[in-house]
Amino acid sequence: MLTKMFRLAATLRNEMLKAGFTDNGGAIHSAERILNILGPLICYPGLTHINNLRNHPNAPFSKKALIAHCAGEKILIEHVAPHRALTRLAIEQIDNGMNDDEFIIFIKENFQLALLTVAETSHLNQINRSNLDPNRLKSAGIDIFAKQHITMSK
Repeated sequence: MLTKMFRLAATLRNEMLKAGFTDNGGAIHSAERILNILGPLICYPGLTHINNLRNHPNAPFSKKALIAHCAGEKILIEHVAPHRALTRLAIEQIDNGMNDDEFIIFIKENFQLALLTVAETSHLNQINRSNLDPNRLKSAGIDIFAKQHITMSK
C-alpha cells in the first residue's frame, strides 16, 4: 500500500516540477514523508514511531550517542543517506520502471537511520549535509553499531 502511495507522490512531484514548483517549494514533500514512513517500517520491524528508535533492539547508535543516551543527554536521529537526496534517487528508480519488490529491496539497501550526539550531527552536516555517499558517516569519523553490540567500556 505504501509503495503505491510513494508512486503517487513521485508522480505528483514530477508533475509539480513540470508546473514550475521546486523541491524546496514543496514538490517533493509528500514523497519524502511517505519514504520516511515506509523506510522505518521495512528496515526497523516493530518500530511504532521513528522517535522510538532509541528503544528498538537493533537501534543504530554511535558509541558516543549510546553513552550520552544512557546519561540522559539529548541524542538526534540522523538519516545516514540524506533524506532529500535518497527521495530523489527513489523517485528516479520508480521513474525507471522499478517494480514494488525491487523498490522494497532498494529501501532495505539504502534507507538507514542512526542515533548521534548533537556534536556528531553538527560535524556530519558540516562535512556533507545533502549528498549521497556510502562513506558519509565514516568520512566524519563516526562508526555505527547496533545497540546490543556496544559494550560500555571507557
